[in-house]
Amino acid sequence: MLLAFSDKSGNIYEYPNLEGAFRTGRKFVRINKNDLIKLPYGSVLFSLPDRYPVFYDKKDKNFQYITNSINGEEIWAASSFLTSGYLRTYLPAYINSNNAPILPLWSYTGLVIIDGEFYAPALRVDNDPRSDAELHQNENELQEEINIMLQKYPENRLIKQLSYCSTEYRCLCARNFFLGRYEAPIPTSPSCNANCIGCLSHQEGSEFSKSQERINFKPTAQEIAEVILHHIERVNTSVASFGQGCEGEPLLRGKELSKAIDIVRKKTDRGTINLNTNASLPDMVKLLIKSGLDSIRISLNSPTIEYYNNHFRPVNYTYDDVIKSLEIALTAGIFVSINLFFLPGFTDMESEVNSLFNFLHKFPVNMIQTRNLNIDPDFYLDRIGFRESNPIGIKKLLELIRKNFPQIKLGYYNPPKEK
Repeated sequence: MLLAFSDKSGNIYEYPNLEGAFRTGRKFVRINKNDLIKLPYGSVLFSLPDRYPVFYDKKDKNFQYITNSINGEEIWAASSFLTSGYLRTYLPAYINSNNAPILPLWSYTGLVIIDGEFYAPALRVDNDPRSDAELHQNENELQEEINIMLQKYPENRLIKQLSYCSTEYRCLCARNFFLGRYEAPIPTSPSCNANCIGCLSHQEGSEFSKSQERINFKPTAQEIAEVILHHIERVNTSVASFGQGCEGEPLLRGKELSKAIDIVRKKTDRGTINLNTNASLPDMVKLLIKSGLDSIRISLNSPTIEYYNNHFRPVNYTYDDVIKSLEIALTAGIFVSINLFFLPGFTDMESEVNSLFNFLHKFPVNMIQTRNLNIDPDFYLDRIGFRESNPIGIKKLLELIRKNFPQIKLGYYNPPKEK
């Protein structure tokens, strides 16, 4: 497995005779070829500016970094970004130069070249095809459906927002809404009560940019209900989800969401109405469940309070509020997922595994959504106060969850209630 590196123009090459290394937490590691897969279709390659690639020196049996190509030109480390449905197991290995900028908000995965093909340390965690790249090579069909929808609902601002997300950001969830399949996104909240260090839609005074613009209006209950009804009446085993990357915290608009759910449920019991949330407002969670919410997905970077607070930086709520919301949802009997942000060497280190297992024994959730954390690994570990313990490996962690909590589903997407 040869070292992959980038020139300053973003071209990726293999370095002859150098074995590519990987990283977990802050440690460099060698891995077996069996832990690699061919880079899945739809994945992306990245150069990592002012970061030098690390390789394993078989002769000296240690890790070293390299700054120049055979031709003497300065080189940078390379990385992959996995398409949806895949979980990374190791990070790219590199050394930061003194000028290295903070990386944008993507999840960076190791990359090597074997027999002229790209390989990454990853595994598929959800066979649901809803975000497979092959399904989204249909620009003409998408634009036709967007035009039809905008003509049918000319006053609905939410549908206009989704048309923008599906084309400008290529949001696959938004695209599926117009194409009449799977899960529809329902962004509703322009504000948030957390100040996450890795927020995709809001960065103020930060050293890196947000990934997308946050919704800048408040859809009415009628607009929200109109979108949900259109989707669930059109699609079998459909899901409609509040809480998207282009918004803040939907619970801040809980009363309006409750009205929208009431409108929908008075007309049909079809479809799954889901809430992606930080679970900060227990009373609002209770209200939405009473109105007819079917499932809830609660985001966590860690069940360790210190790490949670340092990442989410809650405003006017506490980790205890999150736990109260979780208990309310479990008691009500709706489907409960944890949206757990995975970072190799952090999520799978022994202390975090113990914390997670204690959490799962107390709160028997139905599902863990295993999501790659989109952030510069060094920036993240520095900001949360990382204290390293031995990692057991992402694959081993998933095996232990399946063994010790067989009732918990592992996956990537919000499932419809029919499943």
